[in-house]
Amino acid sequence: MNLRTALSFAAALPLLGPLWAGCAHKDLAGPEVYSTYCARCHGESGKGKGDADSLILYPHLNLLTSPMVRGGDRAAVRRRIREGNGPMPGFARRLDALEVERIVDFTLQLGRDTKTAKESP
Repeated sequence: MNLRTALSFAAALPLLGPLWAGCAHKDLAGPEVYSTYCARCHGESGKGKGDADSLILYPHLNLLTSPMVRGGDRAAVRRRIREGNGPMPGFARRLDALEVERIVDFTLQLGRDTKTAKESP
């Protein structure tokens, strides 16, 4: 490597800093992780996004009617998030274990909130 190339590379390093910073792990709470990765299809409230046909074709877009969520099955929800199923992609390569657990907690809380609202007079 000649001197000119080395100096060009050294001058470019500060410009790469923001790119590397964007790749750093972000410590997000459950609602933020859910909003980033799940709400696009499942909606912010977990009721699913899309028209009535979408919910007929993919009934578990509505997490509040999902047997896994309604039953509070942590292991099944975790597995579905990590591995995916049907049209839902797996997130094992995009999310670390803590982020997956935060989504599991948030998703199961959505189910509990719905049950509590229905039981309240």
